[in-house]
Amino acid sequence: MSLAEKNLNELAKMVLSQKFEVIDEPQKIRGKSGKFWNFDALVRNGEALFGIFIRDWKREISITQLRQLHKACVDAPEVQGGIMICNIVTEFSRDYSEQFGIQLLSRGSLISKLRSKNFSSGY
Repeated sequence: MSLAEKNLNELAKMVLSQKFEVIDEPQKIRGKSGKFWNFDALVRNGEALFGIFIRDWKREISITQLRQLHKACVDAPEVQGGIMICNIVTEFSRDYSEQFGIQLLSRGSLISKLRSKNFSSGY
């Protein structure tokens, strides 16, 4: 299976696990507000924990999803930041995510990172 044929979960795990500990199972974390937040995965960098939303949609990521991730990261005390992984990124969504400190990664950027590290399509 080529990199382009892999789903976003697989690509995200391949890229993020190069540098970080990845907990790639859905995680439900209770926030200070009492609300439960559903993260698709978590990444640990030393003591810091980052929540990941993965949206494998055929359309661009919505600002609503970026806001939800931001709210989840602010509300969940153990989560220091968020990473949104999606198929299509717009300049508006990129600007919005930078404004709130959310890392925004597209399918193309994940594949590019893997190709630059010389990953074979048979990974």
